Amino acid sequence: RKCHQIGMFRKAGWTIVNPPKPLMADDHPMWMASKWLSMNVLMLDPKRVIVSAGETTTHKMFENLGIECIKVDMKFANSLGGGAHCWTADIRRNGTLESYL
Repeated sequence: RKCHQIGMFRKAGWTIVNPPKPLMADDHPMWMASKWLSMNVLMLDPKRVIVSAGETTTHKMFENLGIECIKVDMKFANSLGGGAHCWTADIRRNGTLESYL
């Protein structure tokens, strides 16, 4: 489906990357979520990301961008909804507020 916001990201100089299709089996129980939780990752900093261990094509995508993947087996937790990003909350940040657009 068409992304109407993509222009503002391009204008801000972002690199646009099409994600790989999720590798999770079609028969894996996903009661409250979709297989696209493969994209629900947690960026620790500009060079490290927490990503589902089974999503090897997602690992390759990040590694091709120069980002180290920290692989965590979370497929059964995904069944209940959410991923690494959803399961965390900032309690403290270092640095100053920045606009990325």
